[in-house]
Amino acid sequence: MYNDEDMVLVRKFKNGDEMAFDQLYEKYRVSLYSICYRYTRNDADARDVTQEIFIKVYRNLKKFNEKSKFFTWLYRITVNTCISFKRKNPPLQPKNHVPSNPLPMERRVRMKADIDDALAQLPKRQRLTFILHHYEGYTFAETAAIMNISTGAAKANHYHAIKKLQVLLKQWL
Repeated sequence: MYNDEDMVLVRKFKNGDEMAFDQLYEKYRVSLYSICYRYTRNDADARDVTQEIFIKVYRNLKKFNEKSKFFTWLYRITVNTCISFKRKNPPLQPKNHVPSNPLPMERRVRMKADIDDALAQLPKRQRLTFILHHYEGYTFAETAAIMNISTGAAKANHYHAIKKLQVLLKQWL
């Protein structure tokens, strides 16, 4: 068992303290939204998926066995919910119109859109490994725990994601 702040809040919630859940929500809502947004690429969908995740967490938190870290359990729910959402809602075709001579701000916006489009083309494990490592700052060991894979598999998925992104984003390199 872990004696971190999350476990204290989990135990308080299990003992009937609803405010403990509010604290967990405030601590993780931005991170979860960020992952959901990277996965859905849409603000409204990311908000809906984030809300769905917290509903699942609230309903199941008393069943959490505390054998792993809370964030590992939470992000596993996040990953599964995002994957389920993508199965139910296939992506639309990306827009291919690029202005012929974009201004610096337009170039940055276009580059971000191209990065999002490239991420969407990666297989789900590679995309999630890349997002967790680069956007969320998790180590490969933490990423592996969240995804329920080995550290070596997390590193391999990351490597393949980088190689594919280099090909997909060659116009920006």
